[in-house]
Amino acid sequence: MQPWSIPLVVATAAFLAVLLWRVRPVVLGGERKAARDALRSAHARVAAARDDAERAAALCDAAELVVGKIGGPARAAALYQRAMRAAPSSAEIVERAAKTLVLRPRALEGLLWRRLAASPWDAASAASIRAALDALRALYEGPLKNAVRARAIANAREGVAGLPRSGA
Repeated sequence: MQPWSIPLVVATAAFLAVLLWRVRPVVLGGERKAARDALRSAHARVAAARDDAERAAALCDAAELVVGKIGGPARAAALYQRAMRAAPSSAEIVERAAKTLVLRPRALEGLLWRRLAASPWDAASAASIRAALDALRALYEGPLKNAVRARAIANAREGVAGLPRSGA
């Protein structure tokens, strides 16, 4: 072996080691396969849901599975958006989304703004609007650090507090 080819052999071996390490999850695939199976069962629950509340709960379960292992925050936000459309007055969905996407503040911010724009701010949806405004304020006071927006959201929250509470 010539002296100039030793670095080439070392670089090739390092490249193959990194390549094998990167495709290891695909080759082994046990954890991802279990997550995909759980996601399939959650989608089956969505399809078999009898009412909108049950469909929204199944969509939230699917979003919680997706965010970490399979699809990422964009896919999880889309599932939460579908859940919010299925049950627009549910504050629990907004709280679950805020808890799940807390490590992805930009995805959560976009989801919450879409929630606020999706329906009128009336008494029927006041609880979910309050939850969305609280989560947005926490985002702007925390990871997104925008004091002006945080104050504006707090003022909007005070305005929504004057709405009568619905029965839900």
